[in-house]
Amino acid sequence: MDSMIEDEREGITGFTLRRHVSLLEKRLLRNQQVRLEYPNNPERLRSLVVCVFCAIRYRIQTLVCFFFICDISSHIDIAIATLTVLAELIDPEALVNLSGAERFLTALQQQSFHIPCVSALLQIDESGGELDYEGARSALELLESLMELFPSVAGDLSCNRELLLFLLRRMKSSKTVEYDSNRVHAGEILCILLQHSDDCIKLVGGSDIDGVEKLLRIITVFRKKDPEGVEEEELVENAFQCLCTLMLIPSNRVTFGKLQGVHLLIRLMKERRSIYQLAITLLDYALMDCPENCTLFVTGMGLKCVFSILMRKGVRTKAGTDEEKREDEHVLGVLHSLCSHCTGTELARVLNKFIEHKYEKMERLIELHAKYTALSRAAGKKFANRSSSSRSLSSASQRNDSNEEYMERYEAGLSICQLVDCILLRLYNMGNSNLSSCMLVLLHNKGVEMQDIYDNISGELSTIYTTITIDYLDNLYEGAADTREKVDRLLKSFLNGAIDSGLFT
Repeated sequence: MDSMIEDEREGITGFTLRRHVSLLEKRLLRNQQVRLEYPNNPERLRSLVVCVFCAIRYRIQTLVCFFFICDISSHIDIAIATLTVLAELIDPEALVNLSGAERFLTALQQQSFHIPCVSALLQIDESGGELDYEGARSALELLESLMELFPSVAGDLSCNRELLLFLLRRMKSSKTVEYDSNRVHAGEILCILLQHSDDCIKLVGGSDIDGVEKLLRIITVFRKKDPEGVEEEELVENAFQCLCTLMLIPSNRVTFGKLQGVHLLIRLMKERRSIYQLAITLLDYALMDCPENCTLFVTGMGLKCVFSILMRKGVRTKAGTDEEKREDEHVLGVLHSLCSHCTGTELARVLNKFIEHKYEKMERLIELHAKYTALSRAAGKKFANRSSSSRSLSSASQRNDSNEEYMERYEAGLSICQLVDCILLRLYNMGNSNLSSCMLVLLHNKGVEMQDIYDNISGELSTIYTTITIDYLDNLYEGAADTREKVDRLLKSFLNGAIDSGLFT
């Protein structure tokens, strides 16, 4: 310990760094030897462990200080060693039960340690050898740990143009013959950053970075082949997830369409590649409130493939699974966008798909309404049985439980019921009297209650404690006033037609 104190007075130099590394190696070697010689005698190890711990703590402090005072490009080997040590040390799972970790982490946060970490990552040449590759991996792991520990770090990194460009480049190229963990890790970090802020979405999707095009190029590779191995599967999932997040900005959706993204998704769905489910999900996001992309989808011959999935022809998902539910939800999301935003000839083609083959697609919609209504009710009953012993709770707790019940029903199938019913409303009001009459007959024959449709679109849900609003219209985003008014008019027209038909009481 005296040597450490003396070095603190002298300052950090190349000589002191080498000396302490050598000393640490000797103490670690001595520790291993004693463990082998006296495996059942912990007393002999105690003093050695304390000594090694003190040495390691001092070395870590020294390495961290080094990161802030030296020119990383001139000492990249030491920077890599520092990243490796800190990546192992700053593991959120390992830090939970580590005493004194809070002070150390606070110091890292105050010093904005993620800044030199990014600087080192951008300067490491992974093609230089295994040590360089491992150094980059340590930097990526360290950044992910810092973002998990300190959410503000993600905010800083999400605006770092050079880092975002690096992540996109790294996702595109593989540096190893076997599994390239850094490539996958880069995609995971980009997903985290995009989900952190709208500013990052705008930056990555803008012309300065061209993130939409770069991610599309990654996916395009798999239009003629399925992903091979875990690396490519994880890479593709990350690329699709990044694109889905980018589609939350309207301008990015338009860019996606102009770059032939919609046509690429049609091809992936038509050929039933293993990633066709990811393609359906992305298509749902890409068509959302985007008339241009809806038109591209119809003119690009996409109706046949999406309706075949609706009818479960050639699908890979198993009935009754969460994967099937997600697939149904995104297919219905696509159909809802088409019914909402197509006009003229394109809308007529969509309508014709529901009419052909004796209205089989219409019947399928009604079957989905019945299926997910049953699942939603079952989730409500399950929650009621679970909570029956807690009815004496305070009013605040009851409100919380009511909201929890609603969320369970929503996730079980209520959200899909709302989508189906919105599609039915739009189809009914498209001006085709034969289709409208057939829809009411099918609803009557399937035993669908008009009250269910009303409640899903503009009604209330009775829970075991109280009645809460589940109004689809009120839950539309703030800028959807026109949509809210239009759907309300469509609902009234539909209900009046149902009453006039004499089929419903």
